Amino acid sequence: MLLGVDGLGFSEISPWIREENLANLHEVIRTGTKSKLESTSPPWTPCAWPSFLSGRNPGKHGVFDFFTSDGYDKELIDRGTVAAPYLFEMADSAGYTSLVINYPVTHPAPELEHGAVVPGYLATEDAEFHPSELRDEYEAEYGEYEVYPSYGTDEDPVTEYTRVARHRRDMAQFLDERYDWDLLAVQFQVTDSIFHDLDDRDAIRQVLENVDEFVGDIVDLGDEDPHVFVASDHGMGDYEWTFYVNSWLAENGYCETTTGEEQYFRQAKDELKGERGDGETSGIATLIGTTTSALSAVGLSPRQLHRGLGAVGLDSVVERVLPEEALVAAQNHVVDYEDSVAYQLLFNSLGIHLNVDGREPSGQVPQEDYESVRSELIRDLSGVRDPDGNLVFDDVLPREEVYEGENLEAAPDVVLVPRDYTYDVSGSVVDTFRRNEHKNHKPDGILISNRDLGVDRPGTASIYDIAPTVAAALGLPVDSQRDGTVLGPFEAGDELDWDERAGDYRTMAGSDTGTTDEVEDRLADLGYME
Repeated sequence: MLLGVDGLGFSEISPWIREENLANLHEVIRTGTKSKLESTSPPWTPCAWPSFLSGRNPGKHGVFDFFTSDGYDKELIDRGTVAAPYLFEMADSAGYTSLVINYPVTHPAPELEHGAVVPGYLATEDAEFHPSELRDEYEAEYGEYEVYPSYGTDEDPVTEYTRVARHRRDMAQFLDERYDWDLLAVQFQVTDSIFHDLDDRDAIRQVLENVDEFVGDIVDLGDEDPHVFVASDHGMGDYEWTFYVNSWLAENGYCETTTGEEQYFRQAKDELKGERGDGETSGIATLIGTTTSALSAVGLSPRQLHRGLGAVGLDSVVERVLPEEALVAAQNHVVDYEDSVAYQLLFNSLGIHLNVDGREPSGQVPQEDYESVRSELIRDLSGVRDPDGNLVFDDVLPREEVYEGENLEAAPDVVLVPRDYTYDVSGSVVDTFRRNEHKNHKPDGILISNRDLGVDRPGTASIYDIAPTVAAALGLPVDSQRDGTVLGPFEAGDELDWDERAGDYRTMAGSDTGTTDEVEDRLADLGYME
């Protein structure tokens, strides 16, 4: 059993891992292993789960963010973007039956011969399952299957998040009755969402207790002594600032800005745009727009606009109505990629792309100057300090020091490692720093198992270890291209390039994924598209 609990780190949940609260996680730990699990860089869902399921670093599987880039254009990722076989695809090719429920970046669903796939995060709500009749059969018995909760619900968030999480347990029970499975892989995404969405620690605890109950129900589906692995893709903790790196790049001569398109501000709520007809918010939207235009007309740069709003007393009004999204919607400038030397292209990649001649459509950096420009940029970013005088980054690194593999060229040229991961690094063009205390991702997730994996010392397990370890536990050949190791009592056995065995699993259910607007809106709700 491979149970994914997105976003859980011991720093947030340790007080609750006891019989009174998270009793089932406590029981798994009591008989086996508890360890931190080091995530990918950056420790984000879209690149971490493909590494979790493949055992390969992003330089091999090619995903570094929620989006991929083609020149200056961005496209939301899906299973076809990931250039690596997944564990369950390898198992299927060897004749094992896998049931895969709710794992991110598994859409369109691979058409397994021996099992079932229910796509999770980043799929649309109407994504097709495999087999294709599975959704109708499940919903006839359990009601509508939902991938996403309603974020920001104020009435009863515990009930809302629990209701959606229950689908994972119910689907596992539903499939268990129909398949004699070898690998049952179930993922809970709400364990991440609650930290982004809720400030009430008691409500967070209640949701986690309910998920823990579902975990216990799933473990009960196993045989007399199943191998149980419970792991997260990253941790969660406190952040203090948002650093608007493209604003800094503009102030330091690395990038240019231009008037933005409305789509760039997808994260701005309808109220702020005045689309709901609400008198107060519509009026505020009009006032913001008028003031912003006036500030631009008198020569204020885009990154000075929020300061200008503050000077005329509008910033607090805007932040009261919509604290996070208003800062973006209150300005109308974005990076002019074609005329820039460097920029953060993807929303949350923690990386800077150089606009290289011959590589990008309108490259500004001659190839012979690439190393010198990149070295200068690394040096400049390494010295950036926040308004309190603290360094923003622990490391600023060339990409080849972080990743390796055939998809290295898809990585940002410069990789940013925020100090203690207490800074968001946003690509929006507003003021350079904003005090922004909230919860966000940390590099250390969790790994617990009912087997002694030999990783009781903190920091000795990696997200890349999961796929080879579970493969060895199943008796499968481990991937010769893996970046992780086989943990605990399991024997690695034979090695095989999984691409040779499972690489033909590119036929996927419902391969036309259609519009991604719905998914992008959900990412914006959680602050991933600022």
